[in-house]
Amino acid sequence: MRVSTLQIFQQGIDNMLSKQRELVDTQEQIATGKRLLDASEDPAAAARVVEVSSQLAKIDQFQSNTTAATNQLGLEESALANFATELQRVRELTLQANNATLRSDDKRAISVEISQRLESLLDLANTRDAAGEYIFAGFQSQSQPFTRTPTGVTYSGDDGQRFTQVSSGTTIQTRDSGQAVFLSAKAGNGKFDYRATGTNSGTATVASAVATNTYTADTYTITFTKANPTDPITYAVTRTGGAQVATGNYTAGAAITFAGAELQIEGTPAHSDTIVVTSNAKQSIFTTVQDLVDSFSTATDTAASRALGNNEASRGLTNLDQALERILMKQAEVGVRMRRADDQVDINEHFNIQLQETLSDLQDLDYTEAITRLNMQMVALQAAQQSFAKIQGQNLFDYL
Repeated sequence: MRVSTLQIFQQGIDNMLSKQRELVDTQEQIATGKRLLDASEDPAAAARVVEVSSQLAKIDQFQSNTTAATNQLGLEESALANFATELQRVRELTLQANNATLRSDDKRAISVEISQRLESLLDLANTRDAAGEYIFAGFQSQSQPFTRTPTGVTYSGDDGQRFTQVSSGTTIQTRDSGQAVFLSAKAGNGKFDYRATGTNSGTATVASAVATNTYTADTYTITFTKANPTDPITYAVTRTGGAQVATGNYTAGAAITFAGAELQIEGTPAHSDTIVVTSNAKQSIFTTVQDLVDSFSTATDTAASRALGNNEASRGLTNLDQALERILMKQAEVGVRMRRADDQVDINEHFNIQLQETLSDLQDLDYTEAITRLNMQMVALQAAQQSFAKIQGQNLFDYL
């Protein structure tokens, strides 16, 4: 086969350019530290690099979300802890007021402090985060959820719960609504609550109130009767609609039993005195505190007023215990969520390390192999250049 001089020259140049291209590519790999300079070099690996890089970006976002969730939960946990401390002080004041020897002036002074504590409780329930959002307002986080009015405390939030995604398949609740935290504490024994009517003139007080498994929820009114001074004291229990469910003679300290409820009443009720039993399973914590404020602020030194105050203090203590249990339960729930968030940080970090290793395997350069290859390519290029120089220097006339 005849090979023209032009072909020899062209092939020699092509070989040198190819070797130069390989050398330049290797030099660029060493300079950048990356094995893949172009997707066309390894399409499968390049696609995998894009996928892993996307997963790493998601992990970074999840870690940011987890940090934000931890901050939110920490703020809520702190607010609940302070709320429990304030409630505990209200309980101490109520115990102090539930003293038969305490004068009405002292009870009114206690009422003033409890009212101040109620303001502190409202401030905590209206806690805002760094962005100015109310953390116990549900989805209405831009509006103050709790407001004190002459008749009590109103709630203008909703039942919304906010969740934050901390991994591809995991979300953590970062907000509790005020409805769930402060307005849903159990009342009384959890099945019914009681209250002596404010117009009672006797000294009857409820010593205990128990609901059995057969308790039938309804509103019941216990009415005491003593038409004449020489008559025995009797009682009648009626339910909603006026139907009578129990009657009997009253004996101080004995239980009055009806519809699965047992109330032990002490003292001497007057004619027409009443005690109302309501089956409200839940009650606002603020209502519990406000009831104590109202009761102690109107205290007098009469026997009837003392009995009414003792009734209110006793039921208040029961409801405060239920409120404290509710707050401590929510505080524990928040603590569990914080632990989940901390655990998720570790999980995300571990996954991030695995992805970084995978990405390194896909695109990072093996410097030892690359430098060895560079030296070989330099030798190959020099050989191509030297051989071309010799070939192009040959002439037919040198052999004539």
